Amino acid sequence: MEFSFEPIIDKRSKVLILGSLPGVRSLRENEYYANGQNSFWKIMFSVFVMPYSSDYRTKIGLLAENRIALWDVIKSAERTGSSDSSIRTAIPNDVPGLLKGYPAISSIIFNGGFAFRSYRNYFGKPHLPHTTLLSTSPACAGRDREKTDMWERAVRDALRGEL
Repeated sequence: MEFSFEPIIDKRSKVLILGSLPGVRSLRENEYYANGQNSFWKIMFSVFVMPYSSDYRTKIGLLAENRIALWDVIKSAERTGSSDSSIRTAIPNDVPGLLKGYPAISSIIFNGGFAFRSYRNYFGKPHLPHTTLLSTSPACAGRDREKTDMWERAVRDALRGEL
């Protein structure tokens, strides 16, 4: 069994980004999106017009400073490798409970279609405004400019005037 991390969130968080389940490298390094080929952190630094840093504390600080929360739909599952398609016997995180506990969250961004479909299967249609974006994972490589533009637009729209 593989297990997700605790959420990165605080009472000021306005946007919740939901992935599926951390990959092998992330689990090994105990860091969200640790695979250097995953574009999540590069996109986040680009969205907030900050120079990229590989320091995990700096990455987490960037999210907190900009009212972004981060978690996964899946709490635990059996999986071979890092591919979402190999996830079996998944158990969800209590995302609805998290949202109740953090009422400032006003929108959800799903990091890929698998995260959205998993959420919908466990909890139904999200009650908050939401969008599903191209996954930042290496499995969705080759569309980097499109992916970055899509993420920048979605995060800025979700934060409406707070940047």
